[in-house]
Amino acid sequence: MVAGDNPETSIYSIGVTKKRVGLTARRIRYYEKAGLIEPERTKGNQRLYSQNDIERLKKIKGLLEQGLNLAGVKRKLNSE
Repeated sequence: MVAGDNPETSIYSIGVTKKRVGLTARRIRYYEKAGLIEPERTKGNQRLYSQNDIERLKKIKGLLEQGLNLAGVKRKLNSE
């Protein structure tokens, strides 16, 4: 199995992630600070995102576009 085949493997930098999700790096870091996402970190403290993280960010973006606030998004994600 190639590392990229496992959706839980953290291989994407924040630069790649922001392009795949359509969010700014600042917005992604904000969602991390709010506790909505927890990327892995390298020994050098670089964030690494998995395909599952990318899907979660897309879901967060969609829920916010539907009008939920961050607290509502957090409740929705935690209930799933």
